[in-house]
Amino acid sequence: MISLRFVAGLTALLSLALFSCKNDPKTAAADTETPPKPDTIRITPVSTEGARTYTITEGVVYWQGKKAVGDTHNGAIQVSGGELLVNQGQLLSGRISIDMNTISVSDVQDPRERGDLESHLRDTEFFDVKNYPTAEFSFDEALPSKTPNFNAVITGQLTMKGKSNAVNIPVRLDIKGDELTAESPAFLINRTQWGVNFRSGVLGTAKDKLIEDVVPLSLKIKAKAE
Repeated sequence: MISLRFVAGLTALLSLALFSCKNDPKTAAADTETPPKPDTIRITPVSTEGARTYTITEGVVYWQGKKAVGDTHNGAIQVSGGELLVNQGQLLSGRISIDMNTISVSDVQDPRERGDLESHLRDTEFFDVKNYPTAEFSFDEALPSKTPNFNAVITGQLTMKGKSNAVNIPVRLDIKGDELTAESPAFLINRTQWGVNFRSGVLGTAKDKLIEDVVPLSLKIKAKAE
């Protein structure tokens, strides 16, 4: 999913500060720490009058999947586009499109094994990308934060497989003139909320076959003002 390599985040996603306010994971990995509550700052709303649109030029979502007993896999999904609305240096709203056909696995070296796993992730048991080729995160609120490793919390809806659920994404946001970058530490979603139930605990899957319902994600994007 592009030249932006967020390798450090991939190799230790579960050890990062895990964050999700509105997500309600039902099953977390045993070694997952309780995420801290965001220290956000309420501000006077900024008008959309005179706001500038920043078009996303590149981006990637990193993911990690973990079996209850056994392997952990990680990889990436390309951000295909989107727009962000900014006024007076503040992010107001936006839409981020994700190309689910580009889901890839980073930790499997054998090309055939990697291809088989990527095909399985695109199949109906996981993300059914033939019928749902695009995921989208849309939001209309971004609260400033005093937390050390991110300075904003974006509140919105993540839509995958035709289902939408509330998700909070912590980001390190940087707006300099016509350039905008946003990079998140790891945050959690529960895949079953989007109907991704293969070998899920909600189905009573035996522990040696179980894949964790909780999936750590991280995001990195660049955008340019129109």
